[in-house]
Amino acid sequence: MVFEKLGIWEDDGHAEWARRAAERWANLAERAARLYMGLFTASPLSRTETELLILLRRDPASGEPSALARQLKVSRQTMTGLLDKLETGGYLSRAPHPTDRRKTLLRLEEAGMDVVRHFAEVVLRREVDLFEAIGSPAEADEALEHFEKIIAWSESWHLAHPLA
Repeated sequence: MVFEKLGIWEDDGHAEWARRAAERWANLAERAARLYMGLFTASPLSRTETELLILLRRDPASGEPSALARQLKVSRQTMTGLLDKLETGGYLSRAPHPTDRRKTLLRLEEAGMDVVRHFAEVVLRREVDLFEAIGSPAEADEALEHFEKIIAWSESWHLAHPLA
């Protein structure tokens, strides 16, 4: 097992099923992350740039650079570089905040909307094909219900047991 190879756990046989489950969970999470990251090949922009445009499309009021940096888990300096590039490319524009001179508001431009629309169309088309390949609607619903339960259990447990 990977955990033993890394020297994380000694092979004492204690809770072997939990180690196997943890390794399976880690492998599944890694595979899911690769699938998610692979979706962004449908965009002409990077994953972070595309996610930024999606956030602006989803919630135009969220267009404050510092709030977006927190949501995307990037530094303010990285956010400034992203915004410079996206503004130069015509994907978004900056405007002064109407009530706070220290703030800037962001607005999605038509080119940015086009990227978001195209990305959403490609991803939705792939997901429809995926769920049709699973089988019946009932089988797809059952698989999603199991996945939702596992994610909900994991979120709940991690909230109750923070790392630090």
